[in-house]
Amino acid sequence: MATDQAALQPFSGLKDRDEPDALQTGIRSYAAAMATHEPGTRTGTDPEDLHKFRVATRRIRSLLRSTRSLVEDADESERIRAELKWLASLLGDVRDRDVLIEYLLGESETLDGAPLGAILELLDEERQEAQQALLAGLDSPRYAAVVADLRSPTALRKGKTLDEAARKEYRRLAKTMGGLGRNPEDDELHEARIRVKRARYAAEAADGSARFVERAKQLQDVLGEHQDAVVAEERVRELLERVRGTGRTAFAAGRLVERQGARRAAARDAWPRAWRRLRKTGDRAF
Repeated sequence: MATDQAALQPFSGLKDRDEPDALQTGIRSYAAAMATHEPGTRTGTDPEDLHKFRVATRRIRSLLRSTRSLVEDADESERIRAELKWLASLLGDVRDRDVLIEYLLGESETLDGAPLGAILELLDEERQEAQQALLAGLDSPRYAAVVADLRSPTALRKGKTLDEAARKEYRRLAKTMGGLGRNPEDDELHEARIRVKRARYAAEAADGSARFVERAKQLQDVLGEHQDAVVAEERVRELLERVRGTGRTAFAAGRLVERQGARRAAARDAWPRAWRRLRKTGDRAF
């Protein structure tokens, strides 16, 4: 059963004020994006719908986190953020498999016809299970409560602005990046990517520097390529252990694992320069 679309339209009844402030306006716009892409997320016919639905939830969560010290009701803000984290986990279980399936299909064309069918079949089964769990979540009272919460998000305290949140997120990002050594661990680069996204989303919500946003996206993409390679290598190794494939399947999987090493190396070479470019812009902007 699909959620009542009327309940997801650009929401009326915002509490505390007749007119929404910048935070409420941002949340409303992202919630409207959720409404737009929910039907396609349910059918699963176009992975982009699920991706955009997930990004909208991620942006709301990030915005709530960035403003938690600036809002009128911090407890309510944190409660909504926790519920969106639950929803994002359901979306992520599907999206992660979509990304890996698309990547493996593309790579299979360059492996001289080496068989990856058994691995892809397992991934497809996992995706179907994750899609069913997502549908159950979207049909649940818990999701309906999330929708209701997004109709009346907390406002910024008087005198507070999204500019403050953007500056704080950039300072947190700069501290994280400054703490990375010459050869950071994979999880350190993953955390750095999360910090970049938060800084980018906060800057976008505050209508900040377009150049900063663009360079943040560039660094995010580099670090995202690294994380995708880490995850792909782990999953290929795991899936190979579960299939009873031929030597050709194992050989193809081995070549894929080698390619993930190359992807990681390329990203590790690229991120310092991307960060220097972003830092130069960020220091001027903030």
